[in-house]
Amino acid sequence: MIKLPLPRNPISLVGVLLTTLGAVLFLIFFLADAFGLHTNPYMGIVFFIILPSIFVLGLLLIPIGGWLHRRRIAAGKPDVWPRIDFNNPRHRNVVFVIFGLTAINIMIVSLAAYSGVEFMDSTTFCGSVCHEVMQPEFSAFKAGAHARVGCVQCHIGPGASWFVKSKLSGTRQVFAVLFNTHGRPIPSPVTNLRPARETCEQCHWPDKFHGDQVRVFREYGDDEKNTATATTLQMHIGGGNSDTRAVTGIHWHTSASTKIEYIATDDKRQVIPWVRLTDRYGNVRDYVVDGVTQASNLIPPPAGPAAL
Repeated sequence: MIKLPLPRNPISLVGVLLTTLGAVLFLIFFLADAFGLHTNPYMGIVFFIILPSIFVLGLLLIPIGGWLHRRRIAAGKPDVWPRIDFNNPRHRNVVFVIFGLTAINIMIVSLAAYSGVEFMDSTTFCGSVCHEVMQPEFSAFKAGAHARVGCVQCHIGPGASWFVKSKLSGTRQVFAVLFNTHGRPIPSPVTNLRPARETCEQCHWPDKFHGDQVRVFREYGDDEKNTATATTLQMHIGGGNSDTRAVTGIHWHTSASTKIEYIATDDKRQVIPWVRLTDRYGNVRDYVVDGVTQASNLIPPPAGPAAL
């Protein structure tokens, strides 16, 4: 039977208790979550963020307490490293147990980290945990066409770099919520949003040619015969044609071969006095609001003789 020595200092003892408590509670909740036994989003914060933090804190306290304990014992004496003799069954058993517990701790921390990140990337976390702040946006999201798309798929997108940026930005937002310094309402548009080509166009492929779509809308009158009327609309969806390389329809502007620049004079980007279009042939056309000139310092100089 392997007999493990208990810590001889209160700091390490507290670390053992925190680690054991955090690990047991986390594993219990993880199983409950796996079997769908809880639906409260606030419980996710407790068990996927707070409990793993307590677990890691306990792991740190154990060696810190041992180090401080050794310093107190060896005060004024040279530090002597413990000697491990694998020929001694007690030493050998303790080392094997430590390695085994370390492997288990690594598994628990990895599982907790993955579960915590997964929870923080969930729509439940974005919309329900921060509901006091994001309630209008979350209500619009649930009633919109993207209700089945995760928040992070558009607001973060794929890739590690933007994942790190989002978490750093999220830390600032957490403090804004805690100290009640966030904007009311949430300011829009977002100035540092990831480019649409790296998020939206993962689903909305701009070079996909859709051509024209026909839609028939039927209505019935309130007369005795409920006379039927049909309205037929031919929608010029268009898009990029991979065969002819032409762009047509209402989505001509989404083609990668088309470049559109604009200048907005207000924070909401609703007042736009200047727009420049560069087509796939390199032709440039400027659109300027009447009364706005270069002397007003609102628009750049013409790009060439093709500018109007």
